[in-house]
Amino acid sequence: MQVDAEFIRNLNEPLKKIVQDAGNAIMEVYKKDDFESAIKSDGSPVTEADNNANKIIIDAIKEITPKVPIVSEETYKKESDIPKTPYWLVDPLDGTREFLNKSKDFTVNIALIENTDSIFGIICAPASGKTWIGSKFNISCNEETIPDSLRIVMSKSHQTDKDKMFLDYLNSLNVSYEIIEKGSSLKLCALADNKADIYPRFGPTSEWDIAAGHAILVACGGSISQIANAEDLKYSKEESILNPAFAAFRNEAIKDQYLPILSEFYKKLV
Repeated sequence: MQVDAEFIRNLNEPLKKIVQDAGNAIMEVYKKDDFESAIKSDGSPVTEADNNANKIIIDAIKEITPKVPIVSEETYKKESDIPKTPYWLVDPLDGTREFLNKSKDFTVNIALIENTDSIFGIICAPASGKTWIGSKFNISCNEETIPDSLRIVMSKSHQTDKDKMFLDYLNSLNVSYEIIEKGSSLKLCALADNKADIYPRFGPTSEWDIAAGHAILVACGGSISQIANAEDLKYSKEESILNPAFAAFRNEAIKDQYLPILSEFYKKLV
């Protein structure tokens, strides 16, 4: 199977409908006074909204690309299940904790992985109805500017001691910054929309949390780097579905200036 610009272009509209249908199903549950939820073996929550959206997405993707395998957070078992060919990587409801807290910062995420790269991504924010889409075949870069005050996007519900230590480190270097709080993959969307400059993540995430936003960000001229070695974040890892510590950047100029600072800070942590 050849994954090229035409393949992606032909899927844009069907995939927009898929994420919007999944988003509508999520909002139906969101508006309920009571709904089913449980805690998975990894300690993360899952609700009937996750499961309903998952079924809609998987059934629809099988219809439009029957030969492309699908890996979803809700059906994933182990690393050896990851296909060697291009495959869809799905997070039917990213930000379940935000969903449970009645925040609106949750998303539907679908990415296409080829080799070890996320080459296409689509994200829908059900509460706002907004959709982001991007691929490596259609790049339109953000301005290569470096802000006077760094806009750092961080999680609403996952800020850690390491995050606070990083901010203290920036203070020690007299780096001016402001914090923008977002949940789920909306943090990456904020970078793509030029509403934030950097997203450092020291805590654990899974590949499906990041993949769709990664492709969208790259299409806007941004990038995601592993903090430990400055290499691009990769997918289809044999050792773990979990991502290492990483930082996402709005453009390459910001990356060039702040990735060395992040790397120095990370060395102090480990």
